[in-house]
Amino acid sequence: MQKLLNSILRNGTLLLFIFLLALSLLFISRSQDYQQSSFSSINSKLSAPFFKLRHRFYSYFEQSRHNQQLIEENQFLITQLINHQNKELLLDSLPFKVIPAQVIKNSIRLGYNYITLNVGTEKGVLDEMGIITAKGVVGVVHRANEKTSSVISILNKSLRVNAKLKKSHHFGSLYWDGGPADKVLLTDVPLAANVAIGDTIITGGMSAIFPGGIPLGAVSEVFVPLNDNYYTLEVTLFEDITSIHHVYAVKIPNETLLKETINQENEK
Repeated sequence: MQKLLNSILRNGTLLLFIFLLALSLLFISRSQDYQQSSFSSINSKLSAPFFKLRHRFYSYFEQSRHNQQLIEENQFLITQLINHQNKELLLDSLPFKVIPAQVIKNSIRLGYNYITLNVGTEKGVLDEMGIITAKGVVGVVHRANEKTSSVISILNKSLRVNAKLKKSHHFGSLYWDGGPADKVLLTDVPLAANVAIGDTIITGGMSAIFPGGIPLGAVSEVFVPLNDNYYTLEVTLFEDITSIHHVYAVKIPNETLLKETINQENEK
């Protein structure tokens, strides 16, 4: 204790100077707007790196929660969009629904590619359900187990999707011919259709798998036939199938009755 008192007495002048300097700076910062602004600016610059570090630290641990929140928001928006675009097909006031899923395996190098999802019948995913993202069609459920599902990818030469030109509503059959992963073909489009590069292609809605109006891609090339009455269109997909992670299974309301309604419409 005596040593502490002796140290204070020896450095009394320096300590008094530091105290008075700090006191004067405090008064200046409180009384002058400019000085207060300057001090605040300096303080912000000094503390900014610490705030950024803290933000990254907490964001790392909350990343899973944020991802889940985005998935749920997309699920809600996609559901609302599908129901709005297909309101004339809603039966008994039962809306379309979508079930979120994650891709756990995705083959893209074969002629007949498949995708595996982390959800199955336990979550409501069934055979022949359409799989989509916010950007387009991914495939069709081939076999659903309790915990997982096998999906026929749109990059599978056996899959054909009913599609149409958004601006003119001319229908065609969309499929992958084994070429680049971002290119598919739309055939059987009548020459009466006014087709141009950049036209948007959407699902036609003439099936009980995919609702109408889901975006697919844009026309990137038009092949005019010599001895045929139909175009063949090259379509660049909106969705990059090679890097998909989160997808949604489309649950059709009253599927049996909907199929009957669509068949009646096709027979007209």
